[in-house]
This record gives sequence, structure tokens and C-alpha cells, in this order.
Amino acid sequence: MKYLILLFKAFIFGSLVAIRLGEWDVSRFYATFKYREALDYYITALASLALFLMLVDFIQFFTVWWYRRRHKVWGDDNFVIGVGQIYSLLLVTGIVVGILSLFRIQVKELFTSLSIIFAGLAILTKDYISNMINGMIMTFSSQLSIGDNVSIGQHRGKITDITLQNIHLLNDDDDMIYIPNNVAMNSEVVNYTKREIKRTSIDFEIDLKHLKTVEELESILVEVLSPFKDLIKPESYYLRVAEVKKEHVALKFQYILKDPNKDLERQIRRRTVRRLVEIISEREKIADQIPDLPDVDTPGHA
Repeated sequence: MKYLILLFKAFIFGSLVAIRLGEWDVSRFYATFKYREALDYYITALASLALFLMLVDFIQFFTVWWYRRRHKVWGDDNFVIGVGQIYSLLLVTGIVVGILSLFRIQVKELFTSLSIIFAGLAILTKDYISNMINGMIMTFSSQLSIGDNVSIGQHRGKITDITLQNIHLLNDDDDMIYIPNNVAMNSEVVNYTKREIKRTSIDFEIDLKHLKTVEELESILVEVLSPFKDLIKPESYYLRVAEVKKEHVALKFQYILKDPNKDLERQIRRRTVRRLVEIISEREKIADQIPDLPDVDTPGHA
């Protein structure tokens, strides 16, 4: 069906070329019409517009087809999305120019006469244009791709789409976060998917009074994940001390899944966090039961 539509488009394209070059004279259908000259102009303008739009459509189709066949990519990756964005921009530009030509407005003269207004519009829309340019850069780069698990600024999640304006980020709470491309380009970005070792990390802080030893807490967390031991690489568990402060310690509990799975990561994170809450609650109760030391009067003081 797809190829039949393509053949039909090719037939229409060939017919429009014949009309535009004068090889196919359609004026005989309205030879006696009063406004023949006007119809000639509008038919030529519409044929030119249709030719441009169909040519852009053919280029987009064959570019994506060649890329997918060569790289064996059947979904939508960065290159396909980038080509689609360029295709959309060209379509909008072609339609605008075509509509102006139907009103017999010369685009060159229009830009010349309204150069001051267009300069003002360029200033007002500079952030929008900058967003578009940064979106194009990111779609054609290999740094970020759809499906990557990334951290952009304070947000972390999975990239579901990259548009000309925003990066769509799905976080662990299933909230969709829209990050402007300018913000992404000027923020610290960590791509966890691009790492050779797909290590999953659970960050948390714990009060020093609730921590006996790092080794003891690590063994507890490893035991908590025993139901998932067949899905986690053995000897990959590691509780790392990230930062030590006066009253608490920042820790990172890390492990490596045999097969990366976002839903499995959520289950493990949920189970780990709940066990940490239980540990802190239990040790908080023990700490509350310890009586405070009595004040001892020092000799020589009233």
C-alpha cells in the first residue's frame, strides 16, 4: 500500500512538471473563460507550490528509507527525528511563500520593504530561534538519544522525545518534564545509558547516629535485593561513600543489572528505600530509649 501511494505521488509529480514546463497544455479547458490570464497565473503558482512540497516529501522519504536500510534502524532515532524536523520547517516555509505568491506578493520585495519589522521580530523571537537551533544540534548529535536515561540539571529520567523546542523527560514518578533545549545545552548533562558499564545508583543520606558501619548497611541492602539476585550481576553491589558531613553521610548504593529494565529499577529502588526507612525508624526508636547523661557539677562552681 505504501508503494502504491508512492507511485501515485510520482504520477502526480510528473503531471505537475509537465504542466509547469508547458508540455501539457491545460489552458484548452478554459480557453473561452473570461479570466484566462489570471487562471494561467494561479495554475502555474499552485503547480510550483505543489512541486516544491512533493519534492521535499520525496527527499525526506528516500533519505529516511536509505538511512534505515543502511543502518538497519526501523524505529525513530535522532537522525530520523532531525530529518522530520527539517521537513516540517521546509513545508511551513514553502506554504508561506506559496500563499504570498498567490496574492502576487514578491517575497524578496516584501523582505526588503519590511526589513525593520523583520529585524524586530528576529529580536523578539531570538530565544525561540535559539531553541530550534539547539534542538537541531541535539537531534543530529550522538550525545543524547531517545530512550537514554539522563540527568539534566536537577531532573533525571528517560528521554521520550526531542523536539525543536523541548526535551521530553519521563522521571521515576511517571511525570513528564519538558526541558527547553537552551536549558539543556547550558546545563550539566549526565548520560547514564552511554556508559560502557550500565551501573544503577540509588543516592541517599543517612544520619550518623543511624549508621553503625558502611559494611553492615551494605550487607543489609544486599540481603534486601536477594529476590532479584538472578537479575543482578553478582559481585556488582557496592555502597559508596559520596560525601561525609558533620551530622550525616551521603551514600550511593550501586549495582549492575544483567539486562537494563526501567520497571525493574523502580521496583528495586522502591524496595531499597522502604528498607532504609525501616532501618532509620528502628534505630531512631533505640536512640530515643537511651537516657541522657545527668549534668555533673564541677567543684568550684556554684
